[in-house]
Amino acid sequence: MLNKKREINMKRFILFISLLPLVSSCLVGPKYSRPQMNVPNNYAQQSDSLRRDSIANIKWWELYQDTTLQSLVRVALDENKDLKTAIARVEESKAVLGFNKANLYPFLDYNAKASYTKLNENAQTTGIGIDGESYSLLGSLNWEIDLWGKFRHANRSAYAQLLADQENQKAITISVIAQVADLYFQLRGLDERLAISRNTVQTREESYVLISARFEKGYVAEIDKFQAEQQVAFAAANIPSIERDIVSVENALQVLLGRSPGSIIRGMQNSEQNIQLEIPAGLPSELLEKRPDVRAAEQSLISQNEQIGVAQALRFPSLSLTGFGGVSSSDLSNLIDNGSLATGIAGQLFGPIFRFGQNKRRVEIERSRTEQLMYQYEKTVLIAFSDVETSLKAVNTYQDEYAARNREVTANRNIARLSRARYDGGFTTFLEVLESERQLYESELQKSITKQNQLSATVQLYKALGGGW
Repeated sequence: MLNKKREINMKRFILFISLLPLVSSCLVGPKYSRPQMNVPNNYAQQSDSLRRDSIANIKWWELYQDTTLQSLVRVALDENKDLKTAIARVEESKAVLGFNKANLYPFLDYNAKASYTKLNENAQTTGIGIDGESYSLLGSLNWEIDLWGKFRHANRSAYAQLLADQENQKAITISVIAQVADLYFQLRGLDERLAISRNTVQTREESYVLISARFEKGYVAEIDKFQAEQQVAFAAANIPSIERDIVSVENALQVLLGRSPGSIIRGMQNSEQNIQLEIPAGLPSELLEKRPDVRAAEQSLISQNEQIGVAQALRFPSLSLTGFGGVSSSDLSNLIDNGSLATGIAGQLFGPIFRFGQNKRRVEIERSRTEQLMYQYEKTVLIAFSDVETSLKAVNTYQDEYAARNREVTANRNIARLSRARYDGGFTTFLEVLESERQLYESELQKSITKQNQLSATVQLYKALGGGW
């Protein structure tokens, strides 16, 4: 009779469990919708706005043809500390997601217990208790029914945060690639300017020796000798400054590579880099899906939006079920007998009544946090469009500037050659020679800087468009 009653209770329990999906379908909380943004139809600085392809679709190793640069980027992707931190953060988010997901299911625990009680004679005669032993081995099932979606919202929030951290990892990856390329182009630019300065010093030293010999013979004035010496010192003074900058850039690169300070191997010169300069940017509407920082900002917003649902669910009662089953006996030898079977089911409904507005304020807090992240998302989108427009303008203008610098260097070389010939022929003063050589030296340095900036602008545009994969 007792077993039949237990069987009926168990069937009722199973029927109740099967109806729980219907009971727990009341999901409170707002649904997410992407904030409306004014997305332009095309980029103002894009020369061919009808082109639908984008440089962001090019893999970074296809964009940068320098094998040495490719090798440095690969090392950075393996060893960069910021990237390793981002990867570890993604693993943490995966664990948090698993932790929250477990709350959706029942928890099964066990409890083994043994006790022995010995009362003195006085206690036995007064009826306080009896001597005895007790043994039990029970399994318990605990389940808080997700009536209002508290756990589902928390699970969705954790999943969105995982996606946000994955996008942040991609954003850091793109940033690392861009930083390595940018610093590499800076390094090769400094190498070029160091070579220009050393060649200029050598040429001016030869000129100084020649002018000194002419002065000794009385062919030129002493001021020519001093002016030639001054020009040697002027060019030589730039060399230590450039050498300091080279070491600084090399060390910055080594940090990105996860290495100790030291020299960096070199590959192509900046003038040899074969990077596409007519760069298509694609359509602005594509940027929201390509930029990982934009996607990360939106996933953070989605994650926070789910927290509103969690806060709202906490305003309603929660239902918990507890069931246990096992064996219990006062005799260890009879513990596994049929008569020792012990089962039980309990339910608990718990909910807030009056907490001085605490639950309402909790919802308001989450709404305010969501509003903050919405504004951050909109700001991230605006920055993304601004980055692309600025980088497009930089690429186009540096291309024009480099062409002008190249013509300037050619003209200054001709001027310096003719000025030297005029001075040797006695048709002009040495001051004209000095001025022409100064202009040539400065124009060569500016040409090198412009080429470096041109390559860096390409890197920044590639980063702004979300390229790298």
